[in-house]
Amino acid sequence: MAKDRFINANPYPNVNVSEEERLQLIGLVDGFVQDYFQKYEKFVLVDKHQVDERRWEHVKSRDNLHIYTERSQKELARKGLQPENAPNTEPLDDDTPAKELPVMLSVGTFVGEMDDLMFGVVNPTLDVMRIKASYVHDLDSAAVLCPVVEPSEEEPFRSLVVKWMTIDVPLQSTNLVKCRDFVYIEATGILHFTNGDRVGYHLLHSIDFPRPSHFRIKSEGISQFLDFSDRSKKMWSTTSLAALWILEATL
Repeated sequence: MAKDRFINANPYPNVNVSEEERLQLIGLVDGFVQDYFQKYEKFVLVDKHQVDERRWEHVKSRDNLHIYTERSQKELARKGLQPENAPNTEPLDDDTPAKELPVMLSVGTFVGEMDDLMFGVVNPTLDVMRIKASYVHDLDSAAVLCPVVEPSEEEPFRSLVVKWMTIDVPLQSTNLVKCRDFVYIEATGILHFTNGDRVGYHLLHSIDFPRPSHFRIKSEGISQFLDFSDRSKKMWSTTSLAALWILEATL
């Protein structure tokens, strides 16, 4: 059953990309995915799933999921470390440099099949987004602006879609909290470590569009899932956002 509050709205009804633009988007996403993938492979194979607490401060744990926030830039500088989002994150605007964006890290283990997990993550159409929202309760309104790569029989978990959404914010109806929206690329797929281990990924990354509202969130985040033979999954997720209340809502 669809979520009652899910609103069909599309502020950009005529978005199309040329073949050249399509290839540019694929190249952009592949670059981001590979950057995060290399960090995750190092975390698994070199760091042996150990979080560097010089960089990350523990915030909260629930069951087998642990949430960390990156330490302040002053703390990192004293330890000779660079901010996690320094190379990739663009400024939200002239008054909000990328270095100010908070960065969160989630690591943990859960039980399940990789294929089931990825089928739940892939949502390239508005109908699938609506079904997902009915369970997760994370969206207020959304639109698929432009599919770039669609799932195929050969690669059922690979997708790349340009989307728009607003977040389902508590107290939004009271006007105490203003609605924020995203225009973003969502990408999913399967990769493999050098040792052959199977890794699923789910990337969200903001892109610049003219704003239908004055409140646009800038975000960058990826979740990666490592498959184990005993049906357990290792999860590694990092996110940078310019709106702290969304981070609180995901904890």
